[in-house]
Amino acid sequence: MGIQYSPSKIHWNYFLALERDFETVARYIEPCDANNDTFSLELARIIMAATQEVDVVMKLLCELMQPGFNKDNIKFYFPIIRDNLKDFREESVTLPRFGMTSSPWIDWSEENPPLWWRANNKIKHKRSKEFHQATFKHAFNAMGGLLLTVAYYYNLQMGSGIEHYWPNVTATLMPTSTLFRLKPNYYNEYYGV
Repeated sequence: MGIQYSPSKIHWNYFLALERDFETVARYIEPCDANNDTFSLELARIIMAATQEVDVVMKLLCELMQPGFNKDNIKFYFPIIRDNLKDFREESVTLPRFGMTSSPWIDWSEENPPLWWRANNKIKHKRSKEFHQATFKHAFNAMGGLLLTVAYYYNLQMGSGIEHYWPNVTATLMPTSTLFRLKPNYYNEYYGV
C-alpha cells in the first residue's frame, strides 16, 4: 500500500528547524540584555539562514497580495507590506521562557531594511570585517522577523486576508513553536479553546 501525503507547510518546518538551533544556542549564551552583543559562528549561521528564508517567504507574501509580483529585494517588498498589512511592522514576538519581547520589523523603512537585515548583509559580504555583527540580538530579531513573515504568509494563503481569525492560522502551524510566540490572542488557548 502506498503512502498518502498532504501538502506540508515547508516554511513553517524550516522555521522550526532554525528555532531548534536557536534553542541550542540559548543553552550556551544566556538570553539576557548583557549578552545582546555576544557574537558567534552559530549565531551568524542562524542570522543568515533566517534572513534568507524571510526573503523567500516575503516574496511569496507579496505575490499573494499583488499577483504577478516578481521582484526579489527587500526595498520592493516594503511598499506592498506597508500598503496592505498595516500592523505588520509593529507586530511583536516574545520568548516567554526568557522574558524577551521585540518588534523585529519596527525600524524597517523605505530607505532602510531592519538592523538585523543589514547585519546579515554585512556578515554575508564582509565577514572578515563585520563578523561582530553576528550577535544574539540580531539572531533573535531575524528569527522573530521570520516567524512574523511565515505567520502572515500562511494567514493570507488561507484565503481570508488580514481579517482572518489568527487562532485558526496558528492552529494549522503544527507542531507549535517551543520558544517564539506571537501575541497571546493569536492562539486558541487565549480564548480557552
